[in-house]
Order: sequence, then C-alpha cells, then structure tokens
Amino acid sequence: MKHLVVGTAGHIDHGKSTLVEALTGIDPDRLQEEKARGITIDLGFAPYRHGDTQLAFVDVPGHERFVRNMLAGASGMDCVLLVIAADESVMPQTREHFDICRLLGVGGGLVALTKADLVDEETLELVRLETRELIAGSFLDGAALVPVSARTGAGLDDVRRELAALSDGASGRADSGIPRLPVDRTFSVKGFGTVVTGTQASGVIEGEGELTLMPAGRRVKVRGLQVHGEPRPASRAGQRVAVNLAAVGV
Repeated sequence: MKHLVVGTAGHIDHGKSTLVEALTGIDPDRLQEEKARGITIDLGFAPYRHGDTQLAFVDVPGHERFVRNMLAGASGMDCVLLVIAADESVMPQTREHFDICRLLGVGGGLVALTKADLVDEETLELVRLETRELIAGSFLDGAALVPVSARTGAGLDDVRRELAALSDGASGRADSGIPRLPVDRTFSVKGFGTVVTGTQASGVIEGEGELTLMPAGRRVKVRGLQVHGEPRPASRAGQRVAVNLAAVGV
C-alpha cells in the first residue's frame, strides 16, 4: 500500500479545515481554542483512503501568526491542496503558503476554489485568472482548479477525482534506509508519557525498538506506535506516525 501526505495551504478563513472535514468526515480542528475562535492554530490530521493508497491530510494554520506551525506541516507534504476562497481570491497568506511549498520542493497538487456558491460565474472566472497567474511556471502550473462548496457539497466529487488522479500517479516513499521521523508536534499523555508525531521520511520504526533522538544523539526506547490513530506494530515511510517514547520529557 502507498502512503501519501496531502497538506492544505491557504489564507485564514478560506475553508481549509471545512473542506477536509467535508472530504473525510473528520474535523481536523482538535483544540478547544480552535473551535472557539473558528481558526486553525496547530496542525490537524485526517486520513482518507483511495484504492490501495492511504492519504493523510495535514491541515495547517492560515493565520500569519502561526506560520511556524504551517512550516512544520509543510515539511512532510508529498502534495498540496491549495485552498483559495472564491469570494476573496488570492490573499497574502495564499502567496506565503504557496512560496513555502515551492521552497520546500512539494511535488504537485491541486487548487480548490472554495465557497464557490457565494459568487457568480464572472467572479469565479476572475479568481481562476488570478490563481493561474499565481501558479504560472511553478510545480502547480497546469494543476486542476476545482470550484467547490463544502456547504452545498457541489464540487466535492470533483476534488475526490483529482485526489485519486494524484494518488494514482504518485510513487510513494521507499521503506529502505534508516528510520527518520522529523517531529512536528510533541505532547504528554497521562499514564503514557511523551508522544511525538510527524510524517515518517524513510525506513521502518518498530513498536518496541529504539531510536536516536537528534541533535542530542540520545538513544530512546519506543513504548508504542500509532498510525492514523490506530495502534500498529510498526510504521513505514510516508505514514503519519505518533510515537510514545519512554523516559523522555516534553
């Protein structure tokens, strides 16, 4: 089975989390503060299956104050779902997130023109033109631009088809090499201790094995693993992984 990570990108309030929930049935906003304020602050995650490919959505914050969190999520992306609201078009964080994806070498993706039900066809065409101008000559040049409304459901099947085409054309990541897990989030769970999460870059992590914590060079023991919230005996490259580490403080 292939494993691909699809990261969202786009301006605040352009509907990234809402679109992910409409596609997967999972609300990626997990913090109470996020729900209270109606914005994404930390990284959110939601799995999505297509055929023999397991996709993992990484939902990143759109607010300029949380660009560090966005960078943490973008570093593990295989492809991007660039979200642009049809009633606002390209905005400052749209450009910033797009530039970050370019600099990090994200390989492909698609563009979702959200809130398409709020505008007429003439406005939508103007947004298409501005979007094509933004992505011209980039890794998204020629990518699909899909009008969609998470509220009405219009266009969701089109987004799913484009995601399927992306996953069918992707090669996935090799399991060879030493296991590497760039950590994008750490937290403590009562009774279990420290948990680190990230997108596994290479190799295989065994559920009761040992890892080296860098840059300290400290050997640490793995107490347990979860992939997409499910306990697993091992994790592989391209998967979203949570690792419970023994005797490590946050």
